[in-house]
Amino acid sequence: MIKAVIFDFDGTLADTLESIKEGINLTMEKFGYPFSTRDDVQAHINHGARNLIKLSIPSELQGDEAKVDEVYAVYNEMYQKVYLNVEELYDGMDAAIKALNEGGIKMSVLSNKQDPMVVGLCKKNLPEKMFTEFRGQRVGAPTKPDPTVPLEICALMGVDPSECALVGDSDVDMKTAKNAGFTAIGVSWGYRPPELLLENGADFIAKTADDIVKIVLNK
Repeated sequence: MIKAVIFDFDGTLADTLESIKEGINLTMEKFGYPFSTRDDVQAHINHGARNLIKLSIPSELQGDEAKVDEVYAVYNEMYQKVYLNVEELYDGMDAAIKALNEGGIKMSVLSNKQDPMVVGLCKKNLPEKMFTEFRGQRVGAPTKPDPTVPLEICALMGVDPSECALVGDSDVDMKTAKNAGFTAIGVSWGYRPPELLLENGADFIAKTADDIVKIVLNK
């Protein structure tokens, strides 16, 4: 029986690619590097913001960790200016969150995006009182697919891992769920194809936001 859900944010709750691309390209402009397309950003996300920047700079510089750090620092400044340019959740997600709350399901958000940006986006776009925790990438804490932080959030929600589901759009999310002992629910509308989610351990694929409600509440 599922009693709690941890949502990924980017590509799961909302489409954030355009704002991420804007932050990246403001950064690339500063350094005179080629701009990223939406497809570039989609291919490079899911493994944390620093890795995203590493893959966004010219390939001949990607092995220079000091340069990666330099560009990443500028990206944090640039993305801070545009990250809130996300105006709505995916279709049906508002209603799904309300239905899960009414069904007694505890909810949190965990992303590999920088923690301040995750908190800001969640507070802008989600009903804060319905969620236990908004968590992003923090210094010294491992990122998904490591199970450490997901299990911390699970404990904060007061449920056993076997009673928790992770809802996400990537292979990283599915691996995270499996590593933590959660039910893995993949969504079909995100940045990775359902086939990849199934290959990496998805127990269910939700084709609509309402499917998440049906899976979690066992309707």
